[in-house]
Amino acid sequence: MARTFPPAESEGWTIHFIERETRYWIEAQAGLKNAQLFKNGVTSAWNWARSSESIRWFTDGERRYGKELWKLASVRLKSSEMPLTYQYRKVWREGVEVAIKVKGSQGKPHIEWLKQEHPFTPISPKSDVHANHNEAQNSSLRRRASGYRRRQNLYAKAVEGLNRALNMQRMIHNWVRPHWGLGKMETPAMAMGYINRPITMLELLSTRSFKCVTP
Repeated sequence: MARTFPPAESEGWTIHFIERETRYWIEAQAGLKNAQLFKNGVTSAWNWARSSESIRWFTDGERRYGKELWKLASVRLKSSEMPLTYQYRKVWREGVEVAIKVKGSQGKPHIEWLKQEHPFTPISPKSDVHANHNEAQNSSLRRRASGYRRRQNLYAKAVEGLNRALNMQRMIHNWVRPHWGLGKMETPAMAMGYINRPITMLELLSTRSFKCVTP
């Protein structure tokens, strides 16, 4: 008889973060769907993005992303920094905007901004708040990564094995495989300016450095 577990006890939950414009796959982690998984993933993604002046952090439904980010990216305004009409003292850091797309009643989604923005941060239109690129990546990952296919021997039976498979897929996605949404023969790493050409699988597996990487 097949063993079944409640969703919260499954060790195969995966969270990942993608930079929308370049499709650069920033971080991916797997494990139990608990606070530690969200903390580790959000912290890694924030450390990668924190130097940017403008950050739009959009997710689907799960508020724990925003709660963990609030611990890292919130600030307390001084009295001299608050406009007379602004009533919030603790807000996101200037330039940070966080929103989620929630599935409402009868399948009609609605947009919800999490916590208060800095008074000088511009707000995106509702039509721009989505995680479609991430959802497309989820579907692609299920097709490409054998660790997610239960009906074969390659199925990842341990969290460590699944994380290794995720890291390998992330390397291929960013550096080897051109993305159709970026242009002919352009990878996410090229769009980020990290490299000037796609690398091959042989190079990825056998070379320690690449001459085509930009300084």
